[in-house]
Amino acid sequence: MVKCSYCDKPAVYINKVSNIAYCRQHFIEYFEHKARKTIRKYNMIKPGDLILIGVSGGKDSMALLHFLLKLTKKIPRLELTAVLVDEGIRGYREKTVPNLVNYAQKHGVKYIIAGFREYIGASLDEIVEKSFAKNLPYMPCSYCGVFRRYVLNKVAREISATVIATAHNMDDVVQTYLMNLVTNSIDRVVSLGPVRSSNEEFLIKRIKPFYEIPEKETALYALLNGLVQPEFNQCPYVKYNVRFTIRKLVNELEDKYPGSKYGLLGSLLELIRIHSKVKLVDKKFMKCAICGNPSSHLVCRACLFRAQLGLLREEEKSMLEDVLREHPEISRMLYKS
Repeated sequence: MVKCSYCDKPAVYINKVSNIAYCRQHFIEYFEHKARKTIRKYNMIKPGDLILIGVSGGKDSMALLHFLLKLTKKIPRLELTAVLVDEGIRGYREKTVPNLVNYAQKHGVKYIIAGFREYIGASLDEIVEKSFAKNLPYMPCSYCGVFRRYVLNKVAREISATVIATAHNMDDVVQTYLMNLVTNSIDRVVSLGPVRSSNEEFLIKRIKPFYEIPEKETALYALLNGLVQPEFNQCPYVKYNVRFTIRKLVNELEDKYPGSKYGLLGSLLELIRIHSKVKLVDKKFMKCAICGNPSSHLVCRACLFRAQLGLLREEEKSMLEDVLREHPEISRMLYKS
């Protein structure tokens, strides 16, 4: 049995890049030190922040909630509100909701469950059915990603959050990086930094405290702290997403050449650094004319999707008609977005 590199206790984790072995106690210390270092390095949090934590009830987001709750003891006047976006996926989301509810009630954490049906007007299952019936060219994951961000932004404004924290880990970032390279989406590549902030008041600062931490480490942290059960729950719509293939390829690369994920993350950060100097793409944000959420266009992608699916409320339909009269080019986006 392999022993911890720092004591004689049995190791629960061996870092294949550094060849350092960790027992339970030293792994948790190592993990939390790395997350705190990331927060300091990128100036993510300051005293007095009200942080909205996007929590799905899965391993990564529960790990982030647990870690940030411990951090409130170190940073003055830090407030947390966990927000679980319930997409309405039959047989999937109801398995993870209890993880958040039980934890929040036990530790006195404020939490909100915000459903697609309440904020969007339909569950994801219903949205997918509507999309297929209308022959719209979008995959379920496209709707889910856009609408999840939409809901988090709406709730953040409702509770006056100053920061939105998500549990995206190194694997998530690297996979998205490669997906955007494949589609030649350089504007999206350079927006994949650990922090997104702006001088515009309507754009709430977004942070990724696990940006430099591999997925297997966030999973182990969650398991060692009893935050989730050792079971695998996979979204039924994952088969439609190219991320599934990219993830498999990246994991195979990492198994054969340990440290590959760190290398890919390093190249992404270098691209972002170069962009910040030469401004290859200067992405601007404005308020969506329909919902008020941040958008790179006059009407955000979420509202365009909602219009196509017939989910806009009557007053929103009138607002869209006004926009189309003044900006007819939006109609092309409406049918091509």
